[in-house]
Amino acid sequence: MPLATDTALQVRFRIRDQLRYDAEQIHGDGTASAFKLKQGRPFSVLSGTGGTGVTASIAVAAGWSATGTTAVEHVLGRVIFGGAISANSAILMDYQWSVFSDEEIGWFTAVGGSVVGAALEAVRTLESDAARLARWGSPDGSTYDPTQTFANLAAMKAQLLAEKMGGEEGPAGSMESWSENQSEYL
Repeated sequence: MPLATDTALQVRFRIRDQLRYDAEQIHGDGTASAFKLKQGRPFSVLSGTGGTGVTASIAVAAGWSATGTTAVEHVLGRVIFGGAISANSAILMDYQWSVFSDEEIGWFTAVGGSVVGAALEAVRTLESDAARLARWGSPDGSTYDPTQTFANLAAMKAQLLAEKMGGEEGPAGSMESWSENQSEYL
C-alpha cells in the first residue's frame, strides 16, 4: 500500500492511476487567450488539488517568469489567460494529470465504500470503456487489438473481488453468533 493517508491516493495506487507530471511549451499568436494542453478529455484530466495545479511561466530575456492564468478547465485541459498572448511569446506550462479526476475517485469511494471497493468501481468503469474498443489496422501496418486490455482488466477485477470477499477489509463470518459457538470449545 502507498504511504499516503489520503483515500483518493490509495485508490489511485491500487488502480495504477498516480498523478503524472507533464510540461509543454505553447506559443502565442497575438489573438488567442485560451490554449488546449495535450492532456484533458477525452482520455485524462488535469489535477487541481493538493498544490498540483497548472503553473505558467512566460519566456523573458533572463529565462522564465511566472505568469498567472485566469482560469484552468481541468477536465478539458484548457488554460485561459486574461488577454491574448503576444505573437511568438513562449509560455511554459507544467502540470500534473491522471486518467480519473478527483471527483470520479470520490464517486468510486462513495459507491465502493472502501479503497478496494473504489478500485473495483474504477475497474468496472475501465471495462465499459474497453468494451467500446475495436480491433483495427491501418495501411502502414499498424494494428491494435483490445484483447489484452480485457484480459488485464479481468485479472485486476478478479484480484480485487477475491480481496474484497476474502475479508481483508473487515471481520468476516457467518450468520451464527460467535458467543453461541463458544460453548463447543470449553
